[in-house]
Amino acid sequence: MQTNIAGHDIDFSTLALQGDKTLSEINQLRDSDPIYWSEQSQCWLITGHAEVTEGFAGQLPLSSTHIPTSLYRVIPQGELEERLPNAVKYMSQIITNMDGDVHARLRKLMIRAFHPKLIEGLRPFVRQRVAELLDNAQQRGDIEFHEGIARMLPGSVILKLLGMDQSYLPRLKGWADGVTGALTALGPDVALLDQLEVVVTDMVQVFGEEIAKRRENPSADFISYLLEAREEGDRLSEEEMLAALIMVIIAGHDTTSNSLTLGVRALAQHPEAWETWRQNPERKVDYVVELMRYMAMSTCIPRVVAQDFEWQGRQFKTGQVVMLVIAGGNRDPAEYGDPEALDFERRNDRALTFGPGLHHCIGHLLAKLQLSEFFTALVERFERVEIIEEPDFLPAIVFRCVVELQTRFHPR
Repeated sequence: MQTNIAGHDIDFSTLALQGDKTLSEINQLRDSDPIYWSEQSQCWLITGHAEVTEGFAGQLPLSSTHIPTSLYRVIPQGELEERLPNAVKYMSQIITNMDGDVHARLRKLMIRAFHPKLIEGLRPFVRQRVAELLDNAQQRGDIEFHEGIARMLPGSVILKLLGMDQSYLPRLKGWADGVTGALTALGPDVALLDQLEVVVTDMVQVFGEEIAKRRENPSADFISYLLEAREEGDRLSEEEMLAALIMVIIAGHDTTSNSLTLGVRALAQHPEAWETWRQNPERKVDYVVELMRYMAMSTCIPRVVAQDFEWQGRQFKTGQVVMLVIAGGNRDPAEYGDPEALDFERRNDRALTFGPGLHHCIGHLLAKLQLSEFFTALVERFERVEIIEEPDFLPAIVFRCVVELQTRFHPR
């Protein structure tokens, strides 16, 4: 995937591997042309804050429903449902792949299940799990942070949210890897799609059994709340509940783990921000929003043009891919003063990280809970974290994902 900035070709297939240089190249593209058609990539790259916000607002004919179709295009249509029956069936029913009235209906029902009281009730468990992970870090001193800590916290919390036993943790990691590997790859990949089918099939079986258990014995967990959710007499079907639980794995695991990893790296590089957080723990949720804006874990979200339209003098054609580049909008100097700085005094009421508009992240409270509790405990307990070796990045353009992060913890 290539773009052209000031006469220089930039290969987006390798740009995702370039760490912070990725953000610099996105900044150059935004400053040159915030609505850019890449001929070689055959997609639009939308990088300005105002433009990305408008793209998310739901007023333009940009669709989410065509994303799975684009994902499967490397498999002949006649083989698709035979080769990937569960992936095709359930990925198309995930709320992030829906538009219009269908999306609005699912959203209302899922918000009832994702009740703030349910999320707040997880806080004691989150604090306990954070303490255990930091105990381990303190005892070891040197630790590979991404697998040793960052992947462990959201996995445990998701299982607690679902009311499932922690023994599922290794299996959950495999589910997350299988789904996000296919969804965040730079292009469709047959092997990744085959693995997606394997993990979706496994999740459908396990979650189907869990739903059956809650029908018999409801509990105060997300699966039970999905069963109970009602909106004007409407309720979720079995397939819709299974798709919702798959979405929890997709949206709740790797996004949070990568935010933890990139967040600890950012704080390690900014000791003044570390100390500010320690002195003002009551502002931890505000600080999480600024940290996420700065780290740019959420890079971009794809959409597909549903019908021809004109936008700022540009002609968008049906079927074209549009990448709404959150990382560009969140560092737009037209919206933020000194956008390259990590500034905990900054107002972030228009930050794009969780997606403004109709598709605002349903699970944002769960992510903020984990990140705010973890980093607050971290800065209170440790004087600093030393980054022993700068990380390599995975070839994923939707999220910034690291391979590993070698760290050394220095207790107070």
